[in-house]
Amino acid sequence: ASNVAAAQMAFAMRTSRMVSSTRAPARQAFKAAPVSRRVVVVRASAVSDIVDKLKTLTLLEASELVSEIEKTFGVDASAAVAAPQMAGSAAPAAAAAVVEEKTTFDLILEEIPADKKVACYKVIRGLANIAVNQVKDFTATLPKIVKEGVSKEEAEEGAKQINDAGAKAKVI
Repeated sequence: ASNVAAAQMAFAMRTSRMVSSTRAPARQAFKAAPVSRRVVVVRASAVSDIVDKLKTLTLLEASELVSEIEKTFGVDASAAVAAPQMAGSAAPAAAAAVVEEKTTFDLILEEIPADKKVACYKVIRGLANIAVNQVKDFTATLPKIVKEGVSKEEAEEGAKQINDAGAKAKVI
């Protein structure tokens, strides 16, 4: 921003030397000055200021900005992303349609009934590898991830054990 200010100051000094004390020659000198240079300097300053401000935004603020731009200008940000995909040939589109199969899963404890806590605590303690005195604190806030990044079979087996004990669990 200081370089832009310096460039604007130098431009102003050059144009002021060309201008005499009368008003009419001042208009002529201003018209003779390269206006496009001045506009480019202002645009570069405005754009760089906006970019600098965008760099400081949090993810939530950026999301709100996108929503506000969509409302204000009547555009859809997702359409801009979809357009290049439509422009390509059918082969890249078919490759994009292939969904990668998930290989790791999470076991999530959703609910523990009050009358089945003891039985559930035993199962959860074994699955999460935690001490007896840590189980109550571990299950204080639900839903809670009991196992993270495990195979589908291991996650389903853990969910079955938890459900058999009387609690509710799901595999994601």
